Amino acid sequence: MLSSFPGRRTAVVTTLGPVSETRSVLEGMIRAGVDVVRLSMSNGTRERHTAAVRTVREVAAEAGRQVLLLADLQARKNRLGTLPDGRADWRPGEVVTLSAKPVEAASHHTWITYPWLPERLHPDTEVLIDDGAIVLAVTEAGESELRCTVVQGGPVTSGRGVAIPGATTVPAGLHERDADDLRFARGLGVDLVALSFACSAADYGEVHAIAPDQLVIGKIEHPDALTALPALASSFDGLMVARGDLAVEIPFEDVPMAQKRILAECADQHRLSIVATQLLHSMRQSTLPTRAEVSDIANAVLDGADALMVTGETGYGLHPVRVVEVLHRVIVGAERYQDDIGATSGRATGVRTDPDTNGGEQ
Repeated sequence: MLSSFPGRRTAVVTTLGPVSETRSVLEGMIRAGVDVVRLSMSNGTRERHTAAVRTVREVAAEAGRQVLLLADLQARKNRLGTLPDGRADWRPGEVVTLSAKPVEAASHHTWITYPWLPERLHPDTEVLIDDGAIVLAVTEAGESELRCTVVQGGPVTSGRGVAIPGATTVPAGLHERDADDLRFARGLGVDLVALSFACSAADYGEVHAIAPDQLVIGKIEHPDALTALPALASSFDGLMVARGDLAVEIPFEDVPMAQKRILAECADQHRLSIVATQLLHSMRQSTLPTRAEVSDIANAVLDGADALMVTGETGYGLHPVRVVEVLHRVIVGAERYQDDIGATSGRATGVRTDPDTNGGEQ
């Protein structure tokens, strides 16, 4: 169990960012019910992460709470290369060129981290940037360059996530940057490590070899992971339904069923399960959740999620403490309903707490 908050089984995982790294905000979030604090290794400096960990530990000790730390590795997320001054504005109808290798950047010409498979491309193949906020259509495709037309435009910045559904595969092996980040995070004493775009049992072995004392969570973000789901659940200490990237790698209407499959597989194999992304997306601005968000949270609890994770809501949203309060209220209501109808037998039990007992492939 990840939750240590009285009267609640399902854990609350919150992401730290510019709005939530201060002592006062951390005090408010921990009082409101945070169980796990997420450090995104894709963002922030090591100095900021070190200072944040120190503050989390101090505040948790003062509150008499156990608050765990999770390091989220960037791993194989495909990203845009640099843009002049770090940003550009792409308008519908404009032409954008993407290269398979780093090039001298221009406002409408950059590269992506991982190249495409040319044989899988066809005219009008979509390139989705920043979880689909920007949409390009491929007009010419070669091995070294993609020539695209902007379909849905707007501001874009260096390093935004890129997806070309059906035209990419997840490369094998732990990137050296992630190995270095993992050693740093282990030095901070984190309790859990999340690996983005986990796709094979071997991924667990690579992370576990560097961080043998941490629980390792595989993030399900690619069709390859769904194909290998039983083996991933068997190998990792837990799995995360990372809906942001998953919803651009597979049709968004398939994500709810994928979530149910992942949660059920984790329950069957007594593994931890975490549901993440856009749980309270509207509360980046609003002080109240939408009715759909409340239903989404409650249904994740009823389907057996061990933890729910928010990202931008507490990383850079306007109301990080309020977000935690709302999550707590909805979770408690769903758990009360679970208890009333005798549905608690559907939750995963006996979850491993010692990664050294992992029986999967190493």
